[in-house]
Amino acid sequence: MKFKELKKLSIMSYTLKKLSKPAAGAGAPTTGNKYAYLVPVDDLVSHPNPDGNNVLLVGQPVFKENKGMIPIYITNSSQEFSYESQGEQDARSHKVKFIGTHPGTELEALEFAQNNLDKEFIVYIPGCNSNDQKKVLGRPCAPLIFRSNHKGGKDGSKFEFTFEQEVGSKYVYFLYDGPLMPQEQLYSEVDFTTALTSLQTVQKVKTTATTQALKISSLDNVTATQITFIGQEKDNAKAGTISTDLAGANFLIITKDGLQWKAIDGSTITFEIYHAGSKVILLERWRT
Repeated sequence: MKFKELKKLSIMSYTLKKLSKPAAGAGAPTTGNKYAYLVPVDDLVSHPNPDGNNVLLVGQPVFKENKGMIPIYITNSSQEFSYESQGEQDARSHKVKFIGTHPGTELEALEFAQNNLDKEFIVYIPGCNSNDQKKVLGRPCAPLIFRSNHKGGKDGSKFEFTFEQEVGSKYVYFLYDGPLMPQEQLYSEVDFTTALTSLQTVQKVKTTATTQALKISSLDNVTATQITFIGQEKDNAKAGTISTDLAGANFLIITKDGLQWKAIDGSTITFEIYHAGSKVILLERWRT
């Protein structure tokens, strides 16, 4: 596979297709999960982008260490997600919204409502079954903003939670096939002083006495579609590096515009993984 062909894989555009009648009951009321999963934008290292058809997310969110998705109970029958197209021709956008009720007046819910007003979130909505695709509302540069109402009286007590984009974007909902990650994320370290033979979805680059470049001897069993490195070194002169490498017998590393990445504390780099014959190709998707 040539480099030009490889670049096309990540920028394919949508081709108009036949829209057939869906399966029976596709438009019936949903009976999904009792929980929505919130992703605070401030807790993200990176978030997946959609494929060339602009809906299915490729990869999975990467969180800062000790962060993860936050499950919140939402009364099943109250859950409602929507988008609305707005604006003039040639300047239209889609505004995405999620609302639902949470029963009661317990301390945790009051604290949630009090302390998250106007905070930015991405909302993941699971289906009823564990293998159902999740709907994803929002993205880091077009998040949903939280606000709430509460009412208590003879008919009961409940919160209404609203997550809504204040400014629309070119996207409607996204779909996501990957795992939900409600637990606090912890990442292993990789040491650039020795050649790597395996990679996790996310790994921290170990600090070393002197600067070291990423070396890979083999990646025979890599199954991830994206991998992310997180830097930890505070001394720029000692930070590990990742550079374009087109000479590997079994792998290629391609950084954006050939720019070297340094594993400085807080910096990240994410690669998409492609397979071309016997070669594994790491193509930079983004860095921070």
